[in-house]
Amino acid sequence: MKQKILNVDLTVNLDPRITFMQDIFQKKEIRALTEELSEVAGYLWERRWAERNAGNISVNITSFFSGKELDKFSTYPFLPLPREYAGLNRQLLLVTAAGSKMRNLARDPLEGICLVYISDSSKAYHIIVPEKTGKSLMPTSELPTHLAIHEMLCLTNSDGKVLVHAHVTELIALTHNPRFHSGESLTGILWKMHPETVMFQPKGYGFVPHTIPGTEKIATLTARCFEKNPVVVWEKHGAMATGRTISDAFDELDLAAKSAGIYLSCARTGFEPDGLTDEEIAGIRKHYGL
Repeated sequence: MKQKILNVDLTVNLDPRITFMQDIFQKKEIRALTEELSEVAGYLWERRWAERNAGNISVNITSFFSGKELDKFSTYPFLPLPREYAGLNRQLLLVTAAGSKMRNLARDPLEGICLVYISDSSKAYHIIVPEKTGKSLMPTSELPTHLAIHEMLCLTNSDGKVLVHAHVTELIALTHNPRFHSGESLTGILWKMHPETVMFQPKGYGFVPHTIPGTEKIATLTARCFEKNPVVVWEKHGAMATGRTISDAFDELDLAAKSAGIYLSCARTGFEPDGLTDEEIAGIRKHYGL
């Protein structure tokens, strides 16, 4: 998605819709979700994975709304999308806003989130912001990637509803080593360093070579990886994870970071760790039926 699209303000409130807009963020499901988002945003900041305005989160919240409520969104003005997102029609996403900082979201998530509603045609979208912000907000600059992945999740009937992107220091450091510039090599080293990665990530990890963020190219490459892997590492940039909840997605990043950190700790002491053997990994997989 081109940046100029993200700079257009579509957050106008038309009088007949004001009450509905105010009620949206009062739904118990939305309140619970923003509390969880606040907690995870704090974790990302504390782990130094979200410097400045780094990191972004999106959640498909369509199930929180009835068909009649979704019909109301269709009366809003829309902005064309650069392409059709088949499968995302009438889908509603909660997305962190461009420029929002995780340390601020931890304190008050309503200051840095917005809703993105995709039109019936899947070719346009509208933005809704919490009334309390008193300002216009635009979705994260990584919106193309979030849309592409949510599209894939919907089309494949996945139970994944959440995406979390962060600048996971340990994974960034690992991808500065050319040895780990593939999903296979990354999976191999992360599995070898910690049994939990085999148990909880039996499908392994995806990898996207260095690509300019915020572009359709990185969106396409990342969505393709997510077809097989719940965690995707961006070379020298960070990682994204999907999950049923925000906490689930965070846990996937946290586990990968732990395993990468073990390898880096060993390397700092001057030796190459042997890690788990192929036989030991196979034994874990057999024991847990993976």
